[in-house]
Amino acid sequence: MDVASVVTLVVLAIFLAVQPWSVLAAILLVTAEGGMKKEIAFVSGWVLALTAVAAATVWVFPDLPQSSTASTGRSAVQLFAGLALAAWLWWRWRHPKHPGTDSQPSWMARLDAMSPLIAFLLGGFLPNYFVVIAAVSEMMSAGLSQASLALVAVVWVLLASTGVASPLAVLLRPRDRVRASAIYGGWRVWIIAHSRLMLYSVGAVVCAFLVVQGLVGLIT
Repeated sequence: MDVASVVTLVVLAIFLAVQPWSVLAAILLVTAEGGMKKEIAFVSGWVLALTAVAAATVWVFPDLPQSSTASTGRSAVQLFAGLALAAWLWWRWRHPKHPGTDSQPSWMARLDAMSPLIAFLLGGFLPNYFVVIAAVSEMMSAGLSQASLALVAVVWVLLASTGVASPLAVLLRPRDRVRASAIYGGWRVWIIAHSRLMLYSVGAVVCAFLVVQGLVGLIT
């Protein structure tokens, strides 16, 4: 795997990890009644969804022809994912959603009453699958063996899950556990204040990576 592929996968994983709504949902779930169970279910749904896509990639990989046609197809997928993500970001820019207002997603208002099962399903729903598809395409184009591909996929899933799992890390240290409410409150304020910067700055980088790689792969 070359440096460009590693950088691309890291950038894609970071974009998923810092998705403001996903991290904010994790914080609100862990502070709700029965929050620990809900947050664990939420993270499990997220990880399982990404793992399922990654596992399918590893299993299907040996049957995919390593040809110029396959390479062109992967480049087309990357270009499409980049353009689709750009369109989604543009739509979000034109239709901003803010927590605590009428414009926020309907599920945000139901987090307190949400059951662990629904939290699990929400975790599987929230990842941006344009980014997931692009990451899968990048892994498949890296020329790795099946074992190496499986290792890369596991590392990528873990990195992409750090954002939604971060509230659980606070509870692992007794000193932080005592201050958990204050820590979560500070995180919530920061995320709400910087959500647009996080989403659009990282999103712009991801779009540029995907579009450029897709175009280069189609032209060369």
